[in-house]
Amino acid sequence: MAFTVPDAHLLALAAHEGQTDELGRDLYLARLRPIAESLRPYGPEAEMAGVLQDVARTTADHPDPARRYDLPRLLALGVPAVVVEAIDAVTPRPGEPYIAGLIRRCAAHPLGRLVKLAENQHLLAAAAQQAATDPARARSLREGRYRPARRILLAAEAADPVHGRRVLV
Repeated sequence: MAFTVPDAHLLALAAHEGQTDELGRDLYLARLRPIAESLRPYGPEAEMAGVLQDVARTTADHPDPARRYDLPRLLALGVPAVVVEAIDAVTPRPGEPYIAGLIRRCAAHPLGRLVKLAENQHLLAAAAQQAATDPARARSLREGRYRPARRILLAAEAADPVHGRRVLV
């Protein structure tokens, strides 16, 4: 039986149980599900990659090995290889610079780039909400990370003759 979009949502819901986003909200409900829903028009693999994007990073150190979802385990569970590749593309490496490392790597992977663009849009909106309580931090994130990252990702999308020029989220 093939791995489906509902399977991806259920896996993310279970894997992220008890985890919160940067504003203290449920990670799945406040961040991952909305990102996945914004990717739905781009197909099931995009939605799966959107909802599973943080699963490898946030479960790597879980004390229960059954609750760890590294890339080989995701493949063994039947997650499509292209989705696992996208998750790998958007997962930060230890010590990796944000723009010069992670964002450049995301920009090079068509599905990873699309996921990162959707996440970036979500993070820009969250920074706008955060501005009400911590304007300096919100401005720092917006101007130092999110907007520069978006420019790189959009440029890569526009330059990609095969996968690029999608209607962007």
